[in-house]
Amino acid sequence: MRFYNSSLRLILYTFITITGLCDKSDPRSDQGYPSGLMSVCPGSTKPASIPRSQLKYLLFVVQGRGHTRKKYNYWTARNIAKDPRINFTRKTLLLALGYLDSTNFPISSMLANEYEAREYNIIMVDYQRFATVHYYLASRLMRPVGKHVAEVLTQLMESGLNPSKLELLGFSLGGQTVSYIAKNFQRFTGRNISKITALEPSGPCFRTLGPGDRLDSSNADFVEVIHTNIDGYGMATKMGHVDFFVNGGEYQPSELLLYPCTSTCSHFRVLALWVSALKNPKEFIAIKCDSIQQARDAKCYDRRPVETNVMGPKVNRSSHGIFYLSTGKGYPYYLGANGLNANYASWRQISYVNESDDVEIYT
Repeated sequence: MRFYNSSLRLILYTFITITGLCDKSDPRSDQGYPSGLMSVCPGSTKPASIPRSQLKYLLFVVQGRGHTRKKYNYWTARNIAKDPRINFTRKTLLLALGYLDSTNFPISSMLANEYEAREYNIIMVDYQRFATVHYYLASRLMRPVGKHVAEVLTQLMESGLNPSKLELLGFSLGGQTVSYIAKNFQRFTGRNISKITALEPSGPCFRTLGPGDRLDSSNADFVEVIHTNIDGYGMATKMGHVDFFVNGGEYQPSELLLYPCTSTCSHFRVLALWVSALKNPKEFIAIKCDSIQQARDAKCYDRRPVETNVMGPKVNRSSHGIFYLSTGKGYPYYLGANGLNANYASWRQISYVNESDDVEIYT
């Protein structure tokens, strides 16, 4: 009887121990898991294609010479090399926009104008026809879009486009689309694109995918990623040689004291940040972190040795890793050297009122 009781206790103890271990390795089991809108995005890797009859709607807009523009489609894009706005001895920027977006909207002008001022060739891809559908489908259609854009770039390479002077800039869904462009360009030419800049690359429909099916550091000689809303429209995964998590990457501080900058606001904030970084290339100084969680919590200030990098055109391409970037609440956002001081962390300034033990009385 004593042996039976001891054995029973041993079995119960083993069961409790195993159960406890399971709970620790699965801490969200009591909370449940998301199953609603775009939580897993089933079918993300399903093959997708664009009929040849629809390729006339894959558009390329060249900008230059005082913000003048000329539009080409997939079938005429080879002629971009003859456009008087193009000079392949200069750097070339290919711009890919987000979901529902178009080159007729202000975002494209805001970015293109900055690069034109820096004497880049500007080529904007307009795939609104394929991005103005249900987001599930749009995310899949970016695969064939990327393939066909890479075909055009390959044609232009035959006419003098130099991959070592080619940069891709993508925002939101475009931040993932540039990955497909770059992967296919590698496949077609055996060459790497010089640089990819991904501004808040989309998370929905991409979070569960591996590096071969989304943006990754292998897609170009150098990949710079800026995160501003990783739990909303963005993605928490490290995808570049350098990943900047702005104010932790989750949400951005608001210029309106009584109203928070929620998902849409935080997602689009990256555009103003990037424009400011172009205008102030040495001012967005970030500090290196050991993990994304450390960046989320703004716990990188005590890391030793202190390592820094600068978000924007002056980024140090040899200093790879995860970086925490603190900003101000309003444009031009940069803090300069103050960004290396924990006392200037925006969230610390905003949330200090919740950290005291004082009794709060509404008067």
